[in-house]
Amino acid sequence: MSEYILEIKHVSKYFHGLVAINDLSMKVKKGQIYGIIGPNGAGKTTLFNCITGIYTPEEGQILWKGKEIKGTTPFKIAELGILRTFQTIRLFAEMSVAENIMSGRHIKSKQKWYNGIIHTPAYYKDEKENWEKVGELMDFFNLSEYATIPAGDLSYGIQRRIEMARALAAEPELLILDEPAAGLNENETLELTQTILKIQAMGVTIMMIEHDMEMVMSLTEYITVINFGARISAGLPAFVQDDPVVVEAYIGSDEEDEHE
Repeated sequence: MSEYILEIKHVSKYFHGLVAINDLSMKVKKGQIYGIIGPNGAGKTTLFNCITGIYTPEEGQILWKGKEIKGTTPFKIAELGILRTFQTIRLFAEMSVAENIMSGRHIKSKQKWYNGIIHTPAYYKDEKENWEKVGELMDFFNLSEYATIPAGDLSYGIQRRIEMARALAAEPELLILDEPAAGLNENETLELTQTILKIQAMGVTIMMIEHDMEMVMSLTEYITVINFGARISAGLPAFVQDDPVVVEAYIGSDEEDEHE
């Protein structure tokens, strides 16, 4: 079996003739924290949308454990073990913290539709197991004190933790994080960094887009840099950080400054 849990092979995605992703390839190892960086509009979130089934690429392959998943519906992708958070938080604002996390358990539930009418012993057993998992995740993310509070009434940083807890409720093998530190203060970012390392220690593979370069360099084991939908650099954090091509993509070249 391949050491790579996810393989992106020559993927291209177009929108009305515009190239969003251009012949992009990468391989993610099981248990790895893999970083995707690049300027705004580079195509990073579009890539995540292709992996999770929101978009279907026009060209290339997306292989999950060696099997093609391109064009698979998002809920099937989730059932395979690929879960994500979003750049913009998407919680059920009027539902409690516990209920929001519980909503992530639906693909793990063993209940049938009729169990909502006929509460069998199996129904109660399944409900008990699911709520126990919710309790574990609230402890893990330090959310227990907010269990009954509507998610929309809580701070942005706490909502970020709720969203990650909901994704983990589905017991993913690959967790995709789209700018998890966006909007967080320094202390919250440090706490998030430690949380991501704990999630990795649970055996979860992580892919993340992040603009906080200090966080990226301290967390990730391998980085792919995207600009205008194409890979411009890839390698260990130390290599990428000093790559002149990457520096130019972020801050521009001296020649460009002279022309200005």
